[in-house]
Amino acid sequence: MTLQHPALPPGARIGVFAPSGVFSPERLEAGISVVEGWGYQVVRAPSLGATHRYLAGTDEERLEGLVWALTSPDLDACWMARGGYGISRLLDRVPWDRVQERPVLGFSDGTALHSAIYKACGHSSIHSPVLHSLADHLDGGSREYLRSLLDGSSAGRLYGRLLLQGSQGLPVEGPLVGGNLCMLASLCGTRWQLDAAGCVLLLEDVAEPPYRVDRLLQQLKMSGVLDGVLGVAVGALLGCEPPEGADWRQEDLIREHLEALGVPVLVGVPVGHGATNLAFVHGGQVRLDDEGLLPIRG
Repeated sequence: MTLQHPALPPGARIGVFAPSGVFSPERLEAGISVVEGWGYQVVRAPSLGATHRYLAGTDEERLEGLVWALTSPDLDACWMARGGYGISRLLDRVPWDRVQERPVLGFSDGTALHSAIYKACGHSSIHSPVLHSLADHLDGGSREYLRSLLDGSSAGRLYGRLLLQGSQGLPVEGPLVGGNLCMLASLCGTRWQLDAAGCVLLLEDVAEPPYRVDRLLQQLKMSGVLDGVLGVAVGALLGCEPPEGADWRQEDLIREHLEALGVPVLVGVPVGHGATNLAFVHGGQVRLDDEGLLPIRG
């Protein structure tokens, strides 16, 4: 089992694939230009640019690109064009025994892919911004953080604020897993449900009213996803705020669901759908302390 990734050298070949929603070709090309400016070669997946309803192609077209990205022997890494929805339609058809060990980048709907890679292959992957938003949505600090993560020059701390101390003391160490709360909940009850026992679980989401955040957290709890976690790191819950004038905060909802776990809980970790979205190695070792998450190099 390998849960870290090697640095990508200059000239590395990165495949771009679109397993989820329809993307803007102009925005994707702008993101590709950024990556090429870092010295990497970008190779486009078969059927890239196809559309079908709200998806970046039919299931067959998107599966072709996904399998190419995960198994092609002449790629050093692969990067999702955009999130949205669609990966969960494909997971049962991936030839997991052929998947190569390489950095797989993306987030949001990509949470399902990261969870499946971790479960089926025991490989790490990279929870990162998608190419579609790299040039015009992400802030400069997040771009540079990602670039440093890819070239191996840095693995900086993800700062956060300690909401709950937990009963076992700090720090705690374990693999960092998780991602989008809605996607993790959608995997509950399937063969791809995340097993976060012995791990630090990260959660983020966007545009979910507080009652839905409540329901999603309840689903994780009732499905056993939270059983045995060492700690929880909550990133941005963008557009999930209580209504104006409410006498409670997001943190009250988080505390209500997570306090009984008896584990440390961080809030305000700079990961999510906003302009600040720091990348992390999904499955990589971290130390959770009262200042945030510190990656531990293997």
